[in-house]
Amino acid sequence: MKLNSVVFKLGATILFLQLIILIPLGYIILQFILNYSMNQTEQQLVQLSEKYATQVEQIDAPDNLQLLEHLAEMTDTSAVILDPTGEKILQTNWHEDISEEVLANPEIQQLKDGETIVQEYSMSSKTYLKVAQPIIHNGASIGSVVLFSSFGLISDSIHNIIVLVILASLGAVALAIGFTFFISKKLGGPLVAMEKVAKQIAEKKNFSLRVDYQANDEIGSLAQAINHLSETLERYQTNRNEFFSNITHELKTPLTYVKGYANAVRHEMYQSKEERDEFLEIIENESDHISSLLDDLTDLSKVEEGKIDLNKEDINVNKLAEEMLKRSQFRASEKGLNLKLDAPKQPVYLYADKSRLDQVLTNIVENAVRYTEKGHINLRVKEKAKHVQIIVQDTGIGIKQEDIPYLFERFYRVDKSRSRANGGTGLGLAIVKHLVGMHDGTIDVDSELNKGTTITLSFPKEKHTS
Repeated sequence: MKLNSVVFKLGATILFLQLIILIPLGYIILQFILNYSMNQTEQQLVQLSEKYATQVEQIDAPDNLQLLEHLAEMTDTSAVILDPTGEKILQTNWHEDISEEVLANPEIQQLKDGETIVQEYSMSSKTYLKVAQPIIHNGASIGSVVLFSSFGLISDSIHNIIVLVILASLGAVALAIGFTFFISKKLGGPLVAMEKVAKQIAEKKNFSLRVDYQANDEIGSLAQAINHLSETLERYQTNRNEFFSNITHELKTPLTYVKGYANAVRHEMYQSKEERDEFLEIIENESDHISSLLDDLTDLSKVEEGKIDLNKEDINVNKLAEEMLKRSQFRASEKGLNLKLDAPKQPVYLYADKSRLDQVLTNIVENAVRYTEKGHINLRVKEKAKHVQIIVQDTGIGIKQEDIPYLFERFYRVDKSRSRANGGTGLGLAIVKHLVGMHDGTIDVDSELNKGTTITLSFPKEKHTS
């Protein structure tokens, strides 16, 4: 495992957090046990010495030694019986480190007053717990019993407790390390997998890769984001390849015509002046087609990159539609089509970019003329409370329902067999969609095959400022 990997960093962080909790907690538990052990030892000595003191009626009785030895054996202490002046009467299990002066004068007085003495006693670098209990008979203090418990003995018990606590702590640390490894793998594993997928996508352009991780958390959301990015890049790559293929085809075809007919004119491969003029007209038309294609490519590139600035103003939609129909009237008349405008009598205003809106309407109406062989084309303007609608309805060849969702994609052809027969660059509707979107508008298409198509543009109406 690499030291700079996310799994190691995550594991080290979790382990550090666990240790800073376990160490103080272990210290607190150890202190609690030590204090509890000391208190229990102190309480036991006080109780036993008090019990012993109540059984003594005379400090020089013969059976006192047996009782004292039994007490010292039970408590593993050095025991001594003193007279009221502090002189030793009996002693057992005595340690040489303990001074001959068992009690100081203030302590002797405390015992005479019936008080119990509990304190630490140090001598010759050794420490004892000293418990002195007065012996009371007939309401008077006739002596005292004193017990000395070595802290060394207490420490042995505490040492055993410390060993157990340390072993338990080591076990807890081992469990914490195992838990940390499991959690870091569980949390870091998906991140490592995502890193590998992202690197493959970035370096090898393998956009088909996906992250196989599903969860309702932030990591799951990140996995979905990477998968969505991969899908988007894959779709973008496919569209780009198709785009270059289409643009190559769209340019190659008219260039082939231009080259072929130019070669025919240069080598005088025509029968008459009329045929020569026809060849030159074809060259001119194909040149116009290439020019239109390049213009549309430029417009599409600009709108997709957001490089077009809209110069919005209040425009009269009725007038704009009327001017646009006049330009299309000639082509419609050539095909015997009836071109009609249906607009309210009062002017309908829309806050928009006039040239771009004209470009939108021109593309849609010219498409209607191009794919309508007989009948009519109606252009209607409707004003509603919050929207202005522009509807283009034709009686043309129509569109299959499965083709409608792809209608506004670049170079998409509803019928490949007539892709160039009716003209057009295949980019017009893609540009229309972007321009309508820039005006916060929507496009709806309703079509029936061999019966006609209705395209509805809807734009939000803003307050007229003039």
